[in-house]
Amino acid sequence: MALSSKSKHSAVTYSPIAEMDEGVLSRTGSRDGRSNTGQADGISKSGRQRTMTDMKSAGLGSKQASLYLSRTASLVRNGKDSRTETPNKDDGSVKNSDTNSGSVSKKTSVSSMQREFTFTGYDIMADTEPVKHPKESDEEKKERENVQCYISSCKQLGINPVNYIARHINDQRVVMKSHPLGPQGARALCVALVNNKFVEKLDLEDNDIGTEGAVCVAEMLRENETITELRISENLIGSRGAYAFTELLKDGKNLHTLDISGSGLEDSDSKFVADMIEFNSRLKVLNVSHNRLSDAGAFDIGRAIAINDTLQELNVSWNHIRGKGALAVAIGVQKNVGLKVLNVSWNGFAKEGAICMGRALEENRTLRTLDISNNRIGVDGVGGVLKGLQQNDGLTELKIGQNPFSPEVALTILRAIGESDKCVLTQLDLSDIVVRSDFLEKWDEIKRKRAIPLRIMFGAVVRSTDAPTKDPNAIDWRDPVMRMFKYMQDQGYRVIDLLKRLDKDRSFSVDRQEFKLGLMAENIPLTEAQLDDVIDRLDADGDGEVDLGELIKGEKEFRRKMHARMRKMLRQTKPVAESAVQKLLKIELL
Repeated sequence: MALSSKSKHSAVTYSPIAEMDEGVLSRTGSRDGRSNTGQADGISKSGRQRTMTDMKSAGLGSKQASLYLSRTASLVRNGKDSRTETPNKDDGSVKNSDTNSGSVSKKTSVSSMQREFTFTGYDIMADTEPVKHPKESDEEKKERENVQCYISSCKQLGINPVNYIARHINDQRVVMKSHPLGPQGARALCVALVNNKFVEKLDLEDNDIGTEGAVCVAEMLRENETITELRISENLIGSRGAYAFTELLKDGKNLHTLDISGSGLEDSDSKFVADMIEFNSRLKVLNVSHNRLSDAGAFDIGRAIAINDTLQELNVSWNHIRGKGALAVAIGVQKNVGLKVLNVSWNGFAKEGAICMGRALEENRTLRTLDISNNRIGVDGVGGVLKGLQQNDGLTELKIGQNPFSPEVALTILRAIGESDKCVLTQLDLSDIVVRSDFLEKWDEIKRKRAIPLRIMFGAVVRSTDAPTKDPNAIDWRDPVMRMFKYMQDQGYRVIDLLKRLDKDRSFSVDRQEFKLGLMAENIPLTEAQLDDVIDRLDADGDGEVDLGELIKGEKEFRRKMHARMRKMLRQTKPVAESAVQKLLKIELL
């Protein structure tokens, strides 16, 4: 059935794409042996030129046209055979293109062809191949759900999600330090971590989560079996937060590292810390530094250390442990058989605590690192530590720096290490301790003779000189005996007057307790320990009593030193009036 020219023109919709289609048909026709002239394919030469002009004006360059041709060449050939006629604008006549089959087929437009390709998912006008997204794995699905869970929990709690957490919530280690999460932010994070199987280490240091946030973290860890290392230091979790973690560890949860330093814990909370150590067999590292634990809390911790045999690292530095508390910790270390690292620095162990720690080193064989720096350990305390160190064959690192002892004491420590056959120390920390050049010479000698290497940290190095000659007449005002006689001199007391005040039975001797109580009643500025030292020094015969002869002997020594001190001062000062000098020189000893 023949179609009229008018109907055919009305059925064709003009567009640059249609024109490009016609141009493609003409070019493909020439490849098949057909004539490539305008009359052969129903398109004139002027029509092809207009087609290329329209293509360029529509933003279609040669690259797009080539891409179109390569994708649709075979389909266009089939479409060309099915077309009926194309109007010729030069003469207005219509040519019948159905010469092979004799039947009239319907004309296929480019728009219908484009819809067909688009429906199949293949856009013929796209510059790139369609991206095929791979199927989401189970792990990727879980990661996406974790992020969505965190964002949803933040939305329910009315807070803004933290971008860092959203990006790292599926990492093995989540470190979020010094960010004001607060209790609500910690709660949102805990909701997302309940079923999280990726995070193994969680660090929320200094995030102001407080007690409520700590309780949320503890509750989350009851369900989460993946997180084994938790650090929530500097968050002031208080008693309630410490109790929540104690109950968690009592249930045997798989938490091997816990850092609750800077939590505001006091002596009343020490029982929670002790229970963490005593009742959990999986906890390996515990940090309770920068709190306010003192002697009473140290008793509980020392008792727990003596019982526990699984804890490997304990940090109780920057607390208020001194005196009897230091003795309790040292006794716990002496009985412990599992601890490897102990940090008790920045406390107040002093002489008694250091001596007791030395006794612990004589028996302990598992401790590898001991930090007792900045503990007010003097010469006597260092001697106690060295005594234990020479008998210990397990300690490899000792930190004893920032204590009040001289370069001579530092050299003594080095000599003790070199002379010991059992000592296996490899690192010695004497930070801020001034040493002399002879210390370096001794160190070189030890390195040549000792099979085990020894690394030492120390302060400034000064030139070695001969030890200054000690003045036998110099007065050490730290000496409690000198301070007592100086006080008596300032108050105008004589020895006989003091003895009469203290001697109630008129026996011209007083026992230890009477002498001590009497001096305390006189308000002499000495501590109880210093008074014991005074009695030990004055009791020359060791009978436990101080008699008149011993007091007089002590006062004579004091007066002799005072007289020598005045003479020395006169020689160093400018000349004074002769009468004043003669008056001072007339002072006679009793």
